[in-house]
Amino acid sequence: MAMFPNLLTSFLGDVGVVQSITFILGFIFPIAVILSSLYNIYLHPLSGYPGPRLAAATRLWFCWHLIRGDLPFVIHQLHLQYGDTVRVAPNELSYTHPDAWNQIYGHRQGRTEIMKDPTFYASLVSGKGSILGASRERHAHLRKQISHGFSERALRDQEAVVRSYADYFVQRITECSDSGNTAVDMVRWYNFFTFDVMGHLVFGESFDCLQSTGYNPWVALIFDSVRTGAFIRCVKFWPWLTPIVQYMIPAKLQRRRVEQKRIAKEKAAYRKSIEDGRRDLISNFLRPDSAVSDTEYQSTVETLIIAGSETTATLLAGVTFHLLDNPEKLARVTREVRSAFSSPDEINFVSVNRLSYLIACLTEALRIYPPVADAFPRNTGENVEVILDKPVPPQTLVRVTHWATFHSPSNFSRADEFLPERWLDGEPDFEQDRKAALQPFHVGPRNCIGRNLAYMEMRLLMAIVLFRFDMELCPVSANWVKQKNFLLWAKPELMVRLLPRAV
Repeated sequence: MAMFPNLLTSFLGDVGVVQSITFILGFIFPIAVILSSLYNIYLHPLSGYPGPRLAAATRLWFCWHLIRGDLPFVIHQLHLQYGDTVRVAPNELSYTHPDAWNQIYGHRQGRTEIMKDPTFYASLVSGKGSILGASRERHAHLRKQISHGFSERALRDQEAVVRSYADYFVQRITECSDSGNTAVDMVRWYNFFTFDVMGHLVFGESFDCLQSTGYNPWVALIFDSVRTGAFIRCVKFWPWLTPIVQYMIPAKLQRRRVEQKRIAKEKAAYRKSIEDGRRDLISNFLRPDSAVSDTEYQSTVETLIIAGSETTATLLAGVTFHLLDNPEKLARVTREVRSAFSSPDEINFVSVNRLSYLIACLTEALRIYPPVADAFPRNTGENVEVILDKPVPPQTLVRVTHWATFHSPSNFSRADEFLPERWLDGEPDFEQDRKAALQPFHVGPRNCIGRNLAYMEMRLLMAIVLFRFDMELCPVSANWVKQKNFLLWAKPELMVRLLPRAV
């Protein structure tokens, strides 16, 4: 047996270093890839799970579709072919059955939670100390400190702030639409509204997007780097690629990221300097006894801004498109809003809750056009987990893919149609729908803390828009919903004509 190493050493010595490297790359590396792929397909602990062989063989299949912006849609097609459980990578499973939500993400009495996948969250967190990537114990502490600001009672105290920005939103789009003569891009305007609101509620001052009709540099970077984020996410699977990819990121984006950090740091410091006793989303974070470090504070407020703004604006754009694309639905919800109120002053956080059809429209928009179409994977770690009555081995990523779950015909009848009626009581056509499958804000101890705020914002603003304007979709945006997705949507302009009503 000692003969082979001696022969190999002699061979490499004879051919030289360059030739040796060429030999390794040209012969040994491909052999290793082939053997690894064969193992993943036939001998891997997940080999018994259904899915395409290429996805089972190598993570490259997953990353290819991630970078192309069609991963959620491809996974949906796989679920249509293979069922509720699909293997989408050598060590990753996707689920669409409603029970998978609680089994993967939910509270587990007497057992620790299935941990967040560190590879995925390393590409998302705003920095060290972010609540997104915090340990179980630290997450519980940070969430406790911030949860009061997101309670229904606390948010009702912020109604005047949100309402002031909603009124300013109406004023600015009325001015810019020139009484319906000029179409406006509702994607931008909804983002202006949500970022200004979150800026005020988190930093104590808005980003002035509505005033300037433009994105603050801090906000602009979020949209400019949507596609870049997909590359960064892929690199996390092969860390040795990081130096290469860093050279590929445009210098413009790198400069903007530095600028974003600077602005966020300044705004966070400004909020800390305010000593007027105000109560907002992060008041508890700033108490002397909060035991929240400066790093945790900085990272978490950045996370709140992004998560609390872009997703709500996306939902507002989505429901606007689907209503305008379905005139009978638009007519029904418009009648409901205008018959419920005689003045826009009557529209508030409480009164909108009796608009059952508007709420159904927003819920259906969350299903058919979820702000997050992909998934937030968990890692089984050292444990064998049981999901949908089947054992899942250690070090396996498990996910509920939003788009595939919300569009599954096993969960929802006529799943690809915008049908708000499915969320109303007494609709026999939808009695068999598995409505528990719709969990856009997730479940369990790490579900979205901003759910109440998102519901209040979207219900209030949509009611005001429907009360104040007649809307018409411009032909250029007829196919608006056909978009690529890189965790966030790459949204084109949503051009709409707004005709103000006399009120």
